[in-house]
Amino acid sequence: MAIGRDLDEQGITTPAQIDAALGMPAAEATGLLDRKQWREGGVALLEAAAARMGAWLPG
Repeated sequence: MAIGRDLDEQGITTPAQIDAALGMPAAEATGLLDRKQWREGGVALLEAAAARMGAWLPG
């Protein structure tokens, strides 16, 4: 949720902007952000994307 909120606050909405901000294809990012059940490695990808954006993630 923090990543999605941060993207919104920065006005990052297009697939190309999401790709650049998160360093992964927009379709992959959207899948990770919308996922209800995590797959192996998903959390690590999200943490890396959040770090890339400088998003704060609770401990």
